[in-house]
Amino acid sequence: MKLFRTLIPLREAQSIVLSHVRRVGVEEVSFDLAAGRVLAEDIISEMDSPPFNRAAMDGYAVKAEDTFGAAPDKPRVLVLHRHEPGSGSGELNEGEYIPIQTGMPMPKGSNAVLMLEYGRECERDSKLEIFKPVTPGKNVSFKGEDVRSGDIVLNEGRVLRATDIGMLASIGRNCVKVRKKGIIGILSTGDELYDPKGGSKGAIADVNSYVLAALTSVIAKPSRMGIVRDNYEALKAAIESCIADCSCDAILVSGGSSVGSRDFIGDVVEDLGEMLFHGVAIRPGEPTGFGIINDKPIFCLPGYPVSMIAAFEMLVRPFLEAMHGLKGAMIRQVFAVVSKKIPSAVGRTDFVRVRLYHDDHNGDGKFYVEPVRVSGSGIISSVTSSDGFVIVEENKEGIEEGEQIGVNLW
Repeated sequence: MKLFRTLIPLREAQSIVLSHVRRVGVEEVSFDLAAGRVLAEDIISEMDSPPFNRAAMDGYAVKAEDTFGAAPDKPRVLVLHRHEPGSGSGELNEGEYIPIQTGMPMPKGSNAVLMLEYGRECERDSKLEIFKPVTPGKNVSFKGEDVRSGDIVLNEGRVLRATDIGMLASIGRNCVKVRKKGIIGILSTGDELYDPKGGSKGAIADVNSYVLAALTSVIAKPSRMGIVRDNYEALKAAIESCIADCSCDAILVSGGSSVGSRDFIGDVVEDLGEMLFHGVAIRPGEPTGFGIINDKPIFCLPGYPVSMIAAFEMLVRPFLEAMHGLKGAMIRQVFAVVSKKIPSAVGRTDFVRVRLYHDDHNGDGKFYVEPVRVSGSGIISSVTSSDGFVIVEENKEGIEEGEQIGVNLW
């Protein structure tokens, strides 16, 4: 009850949180296991890709000059290239062709690929009739066209995507340095809670620890540590146990952060370490707190699921991204036109759940956005029925109809 006296602005809270980030270490992993990890080095190609001139189409490797003047009523005729056994493919001579498939190296002496449909091959006399000319370089992917040796192909701080794994494979990079996944301890508090995975039923399922674990797992490694009852000594013992567990890089506690007679997390953090702030001017999520115990960050998050999610998105996610050296936010954003005013009040930052849609009558192809008209920080269906959220800055009296804004997608 001795804390939560003042509300600090969101930006101040974010600044305090980010000032206590400790970057996780680095490990080397096989490139095919690196998807979703944060790159800890610039990737510089040591080779050209492709490593040779190759066919970009199924067809016939030719000298383009041999096809000039070809037409349906006046085809040019080439003969199949022959080479001595054991001498390799040799060099393509004037007036010759070689059948070729996509990705195969271009034969020496050739400079274009004629598509299959523009030629007719007569296997009996090993000749090819050409009905359309090709220009030099046509349907050829040249050496280094994709990547040159010495190019930086992927930058440090990037979350590796599926296509990035393909890039690593294409340049022969078998191992990469990535940030280790920080281990985040997760506790839920509340006498009324039960674990939906088993055990005796209570009044309310422990939603929060599972939501936090899912949100955290995108970039870090969650460690659910169970449910703690609304008891000061029990909560203190649980926090001390988490702090003693050196594997945890930070701790998230949901519930017990408000000012009720059974809300103890603020007192526990203050008694064991230092509470750096308790109370943020955001809605929902005012009772959010942050402290340090033995150099270990601890987030005190509200017990209502929507409030907890709002606090996570505005404070915990930036912390985790900075902790893993991420350059740029992970969350995706689209721009949309506000179709109904989104109200707010000056002096606080609002976290507003919204829906996106296309206006079929308008036919302009734009996204439109409207707030989800459900109040209550415990109504988790208001999140599952929304497409994302909008942040209304503390200096704005809402967002007017017709404004274009960025929408953060779940």
